[in-house]
Amino acid sequence: MKITSAEILIVKTGIPFTSVKGTHVLPWEPVLVKLYTDEGIYGVGEVALAYGSASNAAFGMLRDFVPHIIGMDPFDTEAVWNKLMKKTFWGQGGGTVIFGGMSGVDIALWDIKGKALGVPVYKLLGGRCRKDLRCYASQIQSDWGKDRKALSSPEQYSNAAKKAIAEGYDAVKVDLFQYDRNGVMWNYNLCGSLSRDFIDMCKERLTAVREAVGPSVDIIIENHAATDASTAIQLAKEIEGFDIMYYEEPNTPLNAKLAKKIKDKVHFPIAGGERVYSRWGYTPLFEDRSVDIIQPDLGTCGGISEAKKICDAAHAYDITVQAHVCGSPIVMAASLHLEIAIPNFLIHEHHRNSLTDRNIELGVYDYQPINGRYAVPELPGIGQDISDMAYALAEKYVIK
Repeated sequence: MKITSAEILIVKTGIPFTSVKGTHVLPWEPVLVKLYTDEGIYGVGEVALAYGSASNAAFGMLRDFVPHIIGMDPFDTEAVWNKLMKKTFWGQGGGTVIFGGMSGVDIALWDIKGKALGVPVYKLLGGRCRKDLRCYASQIQSDWGKDRKALSSPEQYSNAAKKAIAEGYDAVKVDLFQYDRNGVMWNYNLCGSLSRDFIDMCKERLTAVREAVGPSVDIIIENHAATDASTAIQLAKEIEGFDIMYYEEPNTPLNAKLAKKIKDKVHFPIAGGERVYSRWGYTPLFEDRSVDIIQPDLGTCGGISEAKKICDAAHAYDITVQAHVCGSPIVMAASLHLEIAIPNFLIHEHHRNSLTDRNIELGVYDYQPINGRYAVPELPGIGQDISDMAYALAEKYVIK
């Protein structure tokens, strides 16, 4: 079997990822790849940069990388991965877009392998380690449901949490300061020291969430790397009494030594890794044991091949895994296959963007959790495909 051609799509959904007061509107633009073979089998993958300001770079990265693998055997995933790493010159420089391009290709190759063998991808990763996947409602500060809103009052945070637990979730994740008291996004200086008013706002919102969900529901705190080491520690000390499940991205991932400083000062588990790429990027975190939970994104960390290596290495350090999932239905499906197959899985992120109709419509199948539990797709490959809707909205580039 040989790879013969490819289609690369940047899907212009027409919907914003952020559209709140004081914020430049950022579009939701999934970047997808479809690899074809000479045996009529194709596979789909995704570079998980649908949000933020990198989708055009991701589209270009695939256009640069895919020609290198035309004519190769899709079963040779290690050879393909290493060719992109070593023979493109910039592969060894790493970074989000580089490893994102490699990720999209790798996911599509695993989809081909599963289809060719007639089995779901998780069977090729070692099979099931569990019946299904516990998941949490992610980013409730933007409400929970199909419509994204900037929540400001404690009552709104309480109501969003109640919506999630009414659907059966037993864990929620909230960013306490993504929006200020007036609903303006990222409107604080979070370096050096936090004001009393800021801390009070965070505690008021967290109190409302904890009272809404009760003592048996887990709460994850999301910092989005907006705080620095000092302010992350300061905020953590203020919320120690709220029984926090874990503290996510408390500071920039660019200096791994600071993660260890935070870990030594904070008395609940630390999570991070959505902006860390490849086994090399994770090695300092493992060696210092500066995180308790890693969050590799299959669409940026190097794909299924690399994510499996990262998770296996984490297991040797008693570090658990929650894959970061914020993309189209393609990368979401791929993530389920990895998580069901690894022994050190902790919980699955069900991002609120997975609830929106336009994003759901980009895939052929709508996989949603039931009572806070996800079933892994049982179709051959990753069990998902690019919809006609996605094609209709996409700018397409063909490689032969």
